[in-house]
Amino acid sequence: MKRTYTHPPLHTRYVQHGQQPQAKQVFEGRSFGSSTGKDTVRIFPMGGAGNVTKNMYLYEYRYDGKLRDILIVDCGIGFPDEEMFGVDLVIPDVRYLMDKRDKIRAIVFTHGHDDHIGGLPYIYPKLGKIPMYAPTLAAAFANLKLKETPIRDRVQGMSFDKHVEAGPFKVSFIRLTHSVPDTSHLVIETPIGIFYHGSDFKFDPTPLDNKPSELHKINAVGKKGVLCMLSDCLGSERPGFTPSEQIIGETIEKELRLSHGKVLFTTQSSNISRIQLAIELAQKHGRKIAFLGRSIDKNVEESVKLGYMKFPRDVIINDRDLKRLPAEKQFLVVAGAQGQPSSNLFRIASDAHKMVRLTDADTVIISADPIPGRENDVNKLIDQIYRHGARVSYSDIMEDLHVSGHGSSGDMMLLLSAVGPRYVWPIGGTYKHLMQYRRLAGDLGYDKREVLIPEDGEVMEFSEHGAPRIVDRVPLEDIMIDGLGIGDVGNVVLKDRQVIAHEGIVVVVIPVDRRNGRMISPPEIITRGFVYAKGSQQLLNRASSVAEHALTLKKGRITDWQMVKKRIEESLKEYLLKETGRSPLIVPVVLEV
Repeated sequence: MKRTYTHPPLHTRYVQHGQQPQAKQVFEGRSFGSSTGKDTVRIFPMGGAGNVTKNMYLYEYRYDGKLRDILIVDCGIGFPDEEMFGVDLVIPDVRYLMDKRDKIRAIVFTHGHDDHIGGLPYIYPKLGKIPMYAPTLAAAFANLKLKETPIRDRVQGMSFDKHVEAGPFKVSFIRLTHSVPDTSHLVIETPIGIFYHGSDFKFDPTPLDNKPSELHKINAVGKKGVLCMLSDCLGSERPGFTPSEQIIGETIEKELRLSHGKVLFTTQSSNISRIQLAIELAQKHGRKIAFLGRSIDKNVEESVKLGYMKFPRDVIINDRDLKRLPAEKQFLVVAGAQGQPSSNLFRIASDAHKMVRLTDADTVIISADPIPGRENDVNKLIDQIYRHGARVSYSDIMEDLHVSGHGSSGDMMLLLSAVGPRYVWPIGGTYKHLMQYRRLAGDLGYDKREVLIPEDGEVMEFSEHGAPRIVDRVPLEDIMIDGLGIGDVGNVVLKDRQVIAHEGIVVVVIPVDRRNGRMISPPEIITRGFVYAKGSQQLLNRASSVAEHALTLKKGRITDWQMVKKRIEESLKEYLLKETGRSPLIVPVVLEV
């Protein structure tokens, strides 16, 4: 049954439009550290600025300009955009750290989502043996990823009453509500003052795990005085407060009542509280539960082991036993909420799954919104499910089927007024979210110069006295994961893939006598994705002649084939562009016979 609630009363510092926030008045005149005047702290978003994913932040302590210590917060993955053909994942560019590894004191994680922990197996081996800390569930999820690699080091789980000492940094954890349990904000104490690292959050007064945000801790750190707060801003365009997770239960139950066949439920595999809710409702309606997908399986298993999920074991069945169970008794928790082509849900929708087939009696519940860049994949998935006649429920057509894990403008203003930092730095959103957050902060009396929005690669330096300033710019690239390769797909390879996708490819095969290095027959032209060969024979014959002419410009025995290939490539590119208006990728191949 739907639980009603009211939002918690706003902190006393939460003020109306145009008023100076009391939080800033509390800050002014305070001394926050034991600074000698030579101490500074630099913050660098290593995953880039204006990114929703690929979260990774460096906190650098320097004395008299010299780097002494580094604290890393989060190490996440990003997702390829539509122009990154064949790329699986994107990770932060850590080249900046390669000559500074001896200065890294710890990595601390805020919560267990992949865009905050997923880069760990790829990046940790480059950094050496570094202590790693995270709230208990986030540590468990991160360690699941490490167990799949040769890495033996593990992330240490931390309760919310513990803190981490890492060189001059003292890091404490504050529990916040989000779409995964054990989400934390970090209070980072340094010689020059306190930094509040407020990544993904919302204020949910009735969270599914019954563990609300620790508002008393937020108020306490605000009273101490915070030099700068980094704050999640992804929901800055939404008015009011983000609803509680509790409202989703009523919608799921409605779908269960309407379905005459099996029900497939998908959400983020780390959203275990929502999965727990769905299991309880399915059990109430007499259905058996099967988990389909490696990520779902492992996260549920680990969550049960740690006590974050509870359900009778006899309600769980193996996917191999589904054929013996009536469809109306099946509830399948399936991985693939983002339409990933390799996921179980995509394979089911494509009739490629060994155990599950969709029918027109079935219902598919997609309890997740597409992350930026995955909208097309999710739309294709929904279309494919509809082709089977199944009922599809998703947030675009059904209210209260998905609730964001990110706060709306009210949540953000509540946090900002409670913490009352001298400076605020919006993170975790695109540029439009950053700018909207600046407007919200302006409503609380913050000057534009007090809302920090650095550009990509810029390093911000703080001192105890004086305004923060940009002191460096570090070049950053997207490091792409393609299969087993890490970073071997660079801009050149990606550009070639883009050309092939948009313009096609032309392969020029040049048969050459091995003994004298001379061409023995005209070049053969092979095309894919460029023109229809049978209908363009005249064009291809002329292209062969152009390549042959470029080859015969070189007299005598050819020894420098690289130069000849370059000449053929340039000549053909000019000819094909003139004749067709297209610029395919041209690949000359010398075949010795």
